[in-house]
Amino acid sequence: MNQSGKGQRAEIKIFRGVGYLLLVAAAFCTMVPLLWLLTSSFKTANEIFAVPIQWLPSFPPRVAASPYIVEDAYPKIEKPMAIDETTWKALQPTLTQAIWTKAQTHIAANAQLANYVPSPKLQTEMIEGLWQQLVTSLPDAIWDGTQASITTAVQDAVIPEAVDTIWGSVYREVAFGTLQIEDLDFNRTPVEDVKWEVLQGTDARIRSSADTQTVASLSYDFQDSDTLHITATIPTSVPVDQIRRITLPVRGDASYHRLSLTVTVLQSKEMNTTANGITYQPTQPFVLDSALWKDAVWRLHGIPGELEASHITMQQTETTHAIQSMIGAETGNQLFLQLTIHQPSYLSIVWDKFTSNYRNLWKTVPYNRYFINSVFIATASTLLTLFFCSLGGYAFAKYQFRGQKILFGILLASMMVPFQVLLVPLFGLMYDVGWLNSYKAIIIPFSVGAFGVFLMRQFIVTIPSELIDAARIDGCSEFGIYYRIVLPIIKPALGALTIYSFLGSWNGYLWPLIILRDEAKYTLPIGLANLVGIYRQDYGMLMAGTLLSLMPIVILFLAMQREFVQGITLGSVKE
Repeated sequence: MNQSGKGQRAEIKIFRGVGYLLLVAAAFCTMVPLLWLLTSSFKTANEIFAVPIQWLPSFPPRVAASPYIVEDAYPKIEKPMAIDETTWKALQPTLTQAIWTKAQTHIAANAQLANYVPSPKLQTEMIEGLWQQLVTSLPDAIWDGTQASITTAVQDAVIPEAVDTIWGSVYREVAFGTLQIEDLDFNRTPVEDVKWEVLQGTDARIRSSADTQTVASLSYDFQDSDTLHITATIPTSVPVDQIRRITLPVRGDASYHRLSLTVTVLQSKEMNTTANGITYQPTQPFVLDSALWKDAVWRLHGIPGELEASHITMQQTETTHAIQSMIGAETGNQLFLQLTIHQPSYLSIVWDKFTSNYRNLWKTVPYNRYFINSVFIATASTLLTLFFCSLGGYAFAKYQFRGQKILFGILLASMMVPFQVLLVPLFGLMYDVGWLNSYKAIIIPFSVGAFGVFLMRQFIVTIPSELIDAARIDGCSEFGIYYRIVLPIIKPALGALTIYSFLGSWNGYLWPLIILRDEAKYTLPIGLANLVGIYRQDYGMLMAGTLLSLMPIVILFLAMQREFVQGITLGSVKE
């Protein structure tokens, strides 16, 4: 008997231990998507699509000079399986030289790539990147040929598209496009032939380009100073008080250095103005956080639109002596532009890199408006659901009327009808009553749900009828009984329904997408879905926005946790 009891206790311990391990494994599997969402919100596009998968975001490089080469972007060249070691040692130098020769031909033919600073590191990274693409695309049969045939096949496989892709992954350089001035009437005037000049004593160099998109390329070194200045003087036919914004296309070097623009208005002495005019200073810098072309926009006057949060506001200040010393003789109405590139501390660079998706999210879409819209719709829908479902449940549970069971059966049967079946008739109804593109069409049709009424009815049935009868004898009204007696008792059920209703409304996508036409009324799911489409794939910002959208749900669950657990477990234990 004792041996049998000991054996049973041992089996129970083993069973519990295995159960605990399974629970831990299940919890880990549940957390993996959330962890991936969290880490991806800090990644750049290259890190999100990296092969093999990059689980954690990498720290930004310490860049002191540009242009620079992204090192170890691709694995080292490895021997193909079909070639023996002896043959490979003789063949590898020939193949690498053939790859680089063909790549140089494509680079020289592409005006966007031809104006580069050569270096041995660039050659090595380009060869390794092209080799990784060649290994996966070349058939195994070519490795059985002669050295000349293998070299020819490898050279023919190096195509311009592959060279452009690898180049964009390894070469980083700052470049400027054609500057534009926009007036308050939204008329844009391109400024051709802007001659950017580097101040004396600054370790930088400007190189012109034959590419139509690139006006000038910049080489700089922060070895002696953490700030460098580039200046240009341009004519303008637009009065300074009529300039809305100045736009400069910039191709950054992903160094997270900070670019600022100072604008000084030069006016002739015949005009009744102070000497050397007016100076405008930016309120914040433009961060070189990308290796792609982006428009740096500095706003002098006018009110920004909803989708112009990325514009940098300029403030009018007095012209400093340092700027006056850079300005030469006055030659009529002109703008003196000074670009300043600053190297911040590495801690600031890390902060800019890890928060870039969140900052760009607010600049790209009106996230605050989407958030407020979702909060309003979800809150209003949840409150109406709690009110009407609790009233309906109370009526089915405590009132006896003709057809009660039939109506309750119809209510339960409606739970089996998919929502997609109701889309067309419900849309037609909203069209007839004139509720399209309004919040009413999203909130009111779903203010009563069959599941909510059923849940409330099942809880209210457990309330003793004698308690309600005693309240009636004491003179309490029917609504008073509902408000003072029923609602406090069914608080756990209300907590469970609150989370269920709020979560369903907060994550609703299909119905708001069909009803809403005005982008200013979009909810979070619709707004975030627009970040990924045919012409853009901003998965980093999508991850950041999705992570932020989880905060209200987490806060609501923590606030209603006790009621939610009680609502689930109530009645499961018999006393």
